[in-house]
Amino acid sequence: MKTIVAISTPIGAGGIGIVRVSGQDARKIADAVFFKKGQGVGEILKENPLKMTFGTFQGDGFTDKGYAVFFPANNSFTGEDTVEFYLHGGVRIMQGAVSTITTKGAVPAEAGEFTKRAYLNGRMSLSDAEGVADMIHAESSAGIRAAYRMMQGGVASKINEIMDDLLTVLATLEASLDYPEEMEDEIMPALDNALPRVLARVHTLAQSFYMGRIAKHGVDVVIAGEPNVGKSSLLNALVGENRAIVTDVAGTTRDTVTARAEVGGVMLNLTDTAGLRDSDDLVESIGVERALKAIEGADVVVYVLDGTKDTTPEDIVTSGKVIYVYNKCDKDGFSAKTEGDNVFEVSAMKGIGVDRLASAIASVYEEGAYDSDLITSQRHVSALKSAISSIEHAILHKNDTIDCVLIDLREAYNYLGEITGATATEDIVDSIFSKFCVGK
Repeated sequence: MKTIVAISTPIGAGGIGIVRVSGQDARKIADAVFFKKGQGVGEILKENPLKMTFGTFQGDGFTDKGYAVFFPANNSFTGEDTVEFYLHGGVRIMQGAVSTITTKGAVPAEAGEFTKRAYLNGRMSLSDAEGVADMIHAESSAGIRAAYRMMQGGVASKINEIMDDLLTVLATLEASLDYPEEMEDEIMPALDNALPRVLARVHTLAQSFYMGRIAKHGVDVVIAGEPNVGKSSLLNALVGENRAIVTDVAGTTRDTVTARAEVGGVMLNLTDTAGLRDSDDLVESIGVERALKAIEGADVVVYVLDGTKDTTPEDIVTSGKVIYVYNKCDKDGFSAKTEGDNVFEVSAMKGIGVDRLASAIASVYEEGAYDSDLITSQRHVSALKSAISSIEHAILHKNDTIDCVLIDLREAYNYLGEITGATATEDIVDSIFSKFCVGK
């Protein structure tokens, strides 16, 4: 593969910018562009790997002072000889450095090509590489933790263990084709024990996607209730800024208003909705329809009521958790409620009880999930579901011909291998790395 080069830090003015070069000519190129006391640093870098060498970068039309570090193939991210240049982080300097390095034989890296080479060179699995991308894009502590565990091989390790178990079953079945009479009494009991265990492990991983999705994308929270109960005020209080318009006029909010806040390391995706009531106003009616649709798909519905009035919560149609919030506890006439796991008293205008409410919403993400290997990718969960279907089919037809069972189990094995990359097609690999940023 050709030697590649790219800027590995964000484009813009900064104290330091990093240009990464990877490939067999990395040190040769460094010798041609980076100098210490007038001499190319190729040999210096070789003799002092993994250590910063101070010198001068001689670019086309400019010169800069900085550092160079050489990573031998066995100690580099990509599995190839790599040199990184640490220069002043100006846009012109970074672009000039890349341009100069391309004149010495390197080619511009494609999106995600450094990580792709790490995968192709056996430095990481495909799911590990996706963990790298998730680390870069993580927006919460929960997201970072889940991405780090995946990047460190947690998901791949679990998948590989399941694949090893499946491989044992496959090998036994294939052997039985050559010795049907001798092995028939051994095969069926083995299938009865092994396949349900494998299926249960795949199910457990697939079920972790709910928590994994929350870790990666956050808790989808819909704030609902009748008009003028303080929904928009509560949104503002949870976010800590005036995101939604608040007035005394009932029906002020006619469309969904979204905002985000991180609570306890978990991102809350908050949606304020139009007040739930029958209306002859066409625009308001559309807003109510959108509110009801948002409620149906929410992880948590925060149903707000005016605590100064004698009101009864409505039944909410949702697949998620419902929390009832009696607002305006600072007002005269507020009637004290019996608080519990899903009943809270707050004053959205004065912030009373809002922190406790926020923590209760965030608790949907289970504490134990922080230290678990979670499935966070839709691609992964789709592959797991396909594997489940194939294994279930094999169990259902285990008394049919062994050839048919083998077909199902090979399918399951291939679906699982798509996650780690063991059986992934070139199209899958290219699609994953095309979503990476250039320089990573």
